[in-house]
Amino acid sequence: MADPKTARPAEDADADPAGAGRPDDTAWLAVLIPPLRDLVRAARDDRLLDRVGKEARADVPAHLVLALTRIGDFQPIRLGDLADQMEVGRTTLSRQVTDLVAAGLVRRIPDPQDARAATLELTPKGTRTLRRIWDAWARLLGNATADWDSADRDRIPQLLDDLARALTAMADGR
Repeated sequence: MADPKTARPAEDADADPAGAGRPDDTAWLAVLIPPLRDLVRAARDDRLLDRVGKEARADVPAHLVLALTRIGDFQPIRLGDLADQMEVGRTTLSRQVTDLVAAGLVRRIPDPQDARAATLELTPKGTRTLRRIWDAWARLLGNATADWDSADRDRIPQLLDDLARALTAMADGR
C-alpha cells in the first residue's frame, strides 16, 4: 500500500491543484482536508455544543452559542457586520440576537457613529456565561487530548493558528 503522505493518484500525477508547490502536496492535501473538514463539523455539532452548555451550566441553546461567542469576540459590533463575520443571513442572526437579548446575555446599544444603527455587546451575565462556556470547552478539549504526547498538545494551537492565518490571507487576496 502506498504511503498517503507521498502517494499521488495516477490520474492526477501531473496536476498541480490550487497551486500546490511540492511533488507530494496533492497527496498531503488529500490526507489533510478530510480531518480538517471533520474538525469543523465536530466543533459545530449541536450535540457537542449542548454538552458544552450543560458542562458550563449555561442555559444557552446550542444554536445560539456560536452567535454569543462571536459577539464576545468582536464586540461592540453591528448586526450586519456580525452576519458577515459568521457568514449567515441577517434575518437568521437577528432572531438569534433577539433570543440572546431576551435571555439577558446581549444588549443592543446605539451606535455612537450612526444614531440609526445599534451595536451588540455582551451584558455582564453574557460575559460570565461565555467565560463558563470557554472553561467547559477547555475541559472537553483537555479530556479529548489527555492521552496525546505533550509536544503534540503544545504544537497544535500554533499550527492551527498558522493555517488559519494563511487561509485568511489567501481569502483576502494576499
